[in-house]
Amino acid sequence: MKKKVWKNKSNKQLCVTIPRNSGIVEGDIVNIEKQKINRIVYSSVTADLFHYGHLRVLEKANKQGDFHVCGVLTDDAIKSYKKPPIAGFKDRLSIISNLRCVDMVMTQDSKDPTDNLKKLHEQFPNATLVVVYGSDWKEVPGKAYINKINGEIFQPDFYEKLSTEKIVKKIFKNYKGEFNE
Repeated sequence: MKKKVWKNKSNKQLCVTIPRNSGIVEGDIVNIEKQKINRIVYSSVTADLFHYGHLRVLEKANKQGDFHVCGVLTDDAIKSYKKPPIAGFKDRLSIISNLRCVDMVMTQDSKDPTDNLKKLHEQFPNATLVVVYGSDWKEVPGKAYINKINGEIFQPDFYEKLSTEKIVKKIFKNYKGEFNE
């Protein structure tokens, strides 16, 4: 299990938060070692109406490196290229933050993750950055920067059976006329 170390504001101690479902309980002895990070994987999601297709991409992304960072697009970033999200940013961020296959979450303020990629590259200059977008993305945002720093792009197969668009269409089909505003 990889977890980010954070500083407690009240006593300045360094802390690691261990998820409830980890199997680790109070009184257990755990070993904490500083891990050398050679490959940082960066994925980004809107995570609106989070579903198995989203989870599948994030799980595949996690397997591509030592440390998986996921950018969650802000509501304004999403609105810049498609319809506004149904779920708000804080809700979507909370979902992604609580996934075991994501080690760290960043706010992504535009469709293009280059600003976040630059921050990660500054923090881990010797690590290879791997950007993950589903195979349905013909133009991969951030590709120019990734090529410039000799990073990699990984595009897992798009999960055809389920998408946010298919969920919305099915809701309209199955519940047509049942909800009145």
